[in-house]
Amino acid sequence: MIVPARCHRRNVRRATAATVAALALAITGGTAALAAPPAATSQASNPLQDPAGAQPEFEGYVGYHPEGAGASGAATDVPKTTDPGPVPTPGFVTPDVAGSKTPQTKRLPAVAPLPSAPDPTQVAAVRSAITRAGSARVTVTAADALRSDLGTSATAGRVQSELTADAQAAIGATLAGTGSDLVSLDPVLPAGVWTVTEDGLDALLADPDVGSVTLDGEAYSTLDTSTGVIDSDLLNTAGVLGNDFDGATGGRYEVAVIDSGVDNQHNAFTGRIVSQACYVTDSSCPGGVNASTAPGSADECTHSTDCDHGTHVASIAAGSTFTGGHEGVARGAGIHALKVAQDNPTSARWTAQFSSINNALARVYALKTTTNPKIVSVNLSIGTNAVFAPGDAGCVNTGPTTNTWFSLLQGQGVAVVVAAGNNGSTAGMSFPGCLTTAFAIGATTDTDVPAGFSNSTSGLRWWAPGVSIDAAVPTTNNHGFKDGTSMAAPHVTGAFALLRECVDGNGVPITNAAAAANLDATGVDVTRAGVTRKRINVLDAATRTVNNNDFASPEVFAGNGPINDFDFTVCSDAEPGEPGPFSVDNGVWWRWTPATTGTATISTEDNGTSVTTFDTTLTVYTGSSLATLTPLAWDDDSGTGNRSLVTFPVNGGTTYRIKVDGFGAANGLLNLHIENGAPPLCGGVAATIVGTPGADTINGTAGADVIVAGAGNDVINGLGGNDRICGDAGDDTIRGGSGNDTVFGGSGSDDIRGEAGNDTLLGNPGGGSNDDAGDYLNGGAGDDVLDGWFGDDELNGGAGNDALWGMAGTDTVIFATATAGVVVDLAAGTATGQGTDTIVQAENAIGSAYADRLVGTAGVNVLRGGAGNDRIEGWDGNDSLSGGPGVDTILGGNGNDTVLGEAGSDKLYGNPGNDTVRGGDGNDLISGGTGNDRLYGDVGADTIAGGDGTDTIDGGSGNDAVDAGSGGDTATGGAGNDTVLGGSGNDTLRGGSGNDTVRGGTGNDALYGDAGTDKLYGESGTDTLNGGTGTDSCFGGTGADSGASCESTSSIP
Repeated sequence: MIVPARCHRRNVRRATAATVAALALAITGGTAALAAPPAATSQASNPLQDPAGAQPEFEGYVGYHPEGAGASGAATDVPKTTDPGPVPTPGFVTPDVAGSKTPQTKRLPAVAPLPSAPDPTQVAAVRSAITRAGSARVTVTAADALRSDLGTSATAGRVQSELTADAQAAIGATLAGTGSDLVSLDPVLPAGVWTVTEDGLDALLADPDVGSVTLDGEAYSTLDTSTGVIDSDLLNTAGVLGNDFDGATGGRYEVAVIDSGVDNQHNAFTGRIVSQACYVTDSSCPGGVNASTAPGSADECTHSTDCDHGTHVASIAAGSTFTGGHEGVARGAGIHALKVAQDNPTSARWTAQFSSINNALARVYALKTTTNPKIVSVNLSIGTNAVFAPGDAGCVNTGPTTNTWFSLLQGQGVAVVVAAGNNGSTAGMSFPGCLTTAFAIGATTDTDVPAGFSNSTSGLRWWAPGVSIDAAVPTTNNHGFKDGTSMAAPHVTGAFALLRECVDGNGVPITNAAAAANLDATGVDVTRAGVTRKRINVLDAATRTVNNNDFASPEVFAGNGPINDFDFTVCSDAEPGEPGPFSVDNGVWWRWTPATTGTATISTEDNGTSVTTFDTTLTVYTGSSLATLTPLAWDDDSGTGNRSLVTFPVNGGTTYRIKVDGFGAANGLLNLHIENGAPPLCGGVAATIVGTPGADTINGTAGADVIVAGAGNDVINGLGGNDRICGDAGDDTIRGGSGNDTVFGGSGSDDIRGEAGNDTLLGNPGGGSNDDAGDYLNGGAGDDVLDGWFGDDELNGGAGNDALWGMAGTDTVIFATATAGVVVDLAAGTATGQGTDTIVQAENAIGSAYADRLVGTAGVNVLRGGAGNDRIEGWDGNDSLSGGPGVDTILGGNGNDTVLGEAGSDKLYGNPGNDTVRGGDGNDLISGGTGNDRLYGDVGADTIAGGDGTDTIDGGSGNDAVDAGSGGDTATGGAGNDTVLGGSGNDTLRGGSGNDTVRGGTGNDALYGDAGTDKLYGESGTDTLNGGTGTDSCFGGTGADSGASCESTSSIP
């Protein structure tokens, strides 16, 4: 009989305090054999009391409330915003609000109560066991000795410690003298394990302060490339590994695996095992004890033939990558390995006692509330052979202490994940998966079909892959396939480690409640026996926390700012079609519309407490869809440290898309800064319309616009009004439109047309000696000023009295659009005919389609007459002169000129210098003048005079008259009946085809009749005459001449 007096309990408490301290040592660190109570130790040394100032995660526990059956249906993908259906999701967090940090709303969890009276079914099972063996190992709990606020404060922990010690002492007193023995005491809860006799059982049942007496039952492994099914591999690619985001504090997240032990020597766990522990009842922990937290405690598999089970489970939850690309769900998380397996004397299958499981749970609780606060989930892939329907009190009565431990861990933010069991039942689940304080997990195939062996009821929380799961088995790099809800559960355990890396609107990692709600709201619907639950999709659950993860759902801002938005890329991912130019891993999006045209500065620079924690990349686009995005500005590290910064012009009212990604899949918190400053200037005037660095088409308005196009090959239309246009870099096409426009072409080869109005066109204002690209400037109607500046420019003033300034480079003035003949004098700097134009520093000229007069300078000129009967005067310099169609007169002047008559019967004069003259079509008069000239009659009956010098003459087709003139010339009549005269000098003369007359003149000449009936006259000098084919006549003249192929000769020996 328990004496309720407090003084009596304090006296008895001293007798059991030593046992409590021993178990506490075994749970929090060290080794203890619990066969007998050690020497007394002060209860004040119990490290399981809540530390002063502890901040439990109240929002961490999401209890399951039984619901009716969900809708049936096949497995289907569900959008991220889908209602999770029958599984309740408490309102635990407010949404991320753009540009703000909104605190989360916390919810206080309830601690699962212990029973108030023993369950008759459990008592009957205990009595039956005693009848068979003479005694039975049982777990005893005290009634009304558990504070409902346990785990919420240091005070609650201290008070509970006293209540627990009193209750355990009282139970011990009740059992005194009954032949019952203490096995172990719970370090926190008012419970313990005793081996009791029938007298002891009767004493307990007679004590009204005893809440439950249950057999220390047995649980077993729930046995009967999955990361790609739940998309955790894609989340890993986005930098979410369970090791916390870049810039976070406190180290990686951790998971606990209560199982058969983990092979620490396997490469899947290199550097991953944070702690180990062992809890058994057969003294099979290392050192022959029942409890140990020494290094290697969970790595001793001698007494657990299924040690590969725990290795396999841990590898699924958080194994790192090893041979063949095998990896766990949270491959960056730490692992706490807790071995509870021991030999089963009646089977080769290992077993785990409930008391061992409870001790392991107490160990996880102790670590979570002291040295390892980043434990976020615990996995139990174990269960009983018996199954329990939803609402069956037998589930809790089987292990009330376990139920309370589950609620305490959930209250501290540790997700308790349990396999549903492998009985193939749709009416019940194994213990402890049947407890509503746990997340029960069923197994599916990789095609989302429920596995036939899996248990499932309305109490099931999620489905996960559990068929043919390939993961680590002992040792080194070994791996193998296993089936079971044992394999499904660790997918969820690892998922919590990944999801806890995700952050809320404050940039604070989300709670387990939020992670669970995200799993509820995403994934694939799987229906079995009328109950629908989600097959988890970790990627979708993670990205659900990022409200601007996708292009279609950006944060939206408007105005000129400054704007600062606290945000994050943690748990974001890349969507199909997401553009570069940087690597695409985990971008987040904004949409911004500035109020006015200006110069935007966008960066990931810090703003007070809003700090960017990782290496960012930043890109700004235009476009309305992923497929039509065009990057405008991008940067990696131009800001402070690894922060990104871009500056570029923007148009008021235009929408810009902004993406921040992490360099090399980095992720973390960030501040996005947006500010619109003064617009760029065009000739000192602020822009009203701006372009991009790319190739733009920009249209002005009917009013007076100031347009700055930016880099790129742009097309710009000023339209109406007196516009000011800056083409900037690139080969631009610019049309001023109506109005008096001012246009600055900028660098590049630009086509600029002023069109109507009195326009000012500048090819390259401010230029620079490196710009030698030529511009085309056309003033159009009106009195225009055209200034080529740097480069080889073409200037067409059009109608009106224009000023044509060629300036630097070799420039050309063009009158091709004139409606009458023009007179262009480059030396005088004047042009008349389509207005009175002024010409400055232009080297070349192109006439009209009419009769023009073009006059060059003392320098090098290119003069082209165009159609019409033109007169072209090259003057000094090595000029290129062409008449075009028409009867032209061209005078080369001094210098080595090129003269082209082109079509028409032209008069072409090379004048002094070594000239090249071509007649073109028509009967041309060609005079080489002095110098060594090349003269070509081309088509027509031409008259060619070589003049002085050593000339080369070709009459071309037609009946030509060629006079080589003085000097040693080479002349050919070409086709036709030609007359070729050598003149003075030693000449080489050829008649060409046709009936030609060739006269050598003075000098020692060589005459060739070639084809046709020719007449060759050597005249004075020692000549050589060759008639060629045909009937030729050769006349030697004075001198010692010789002949060949001459059918008729005279004065030739």
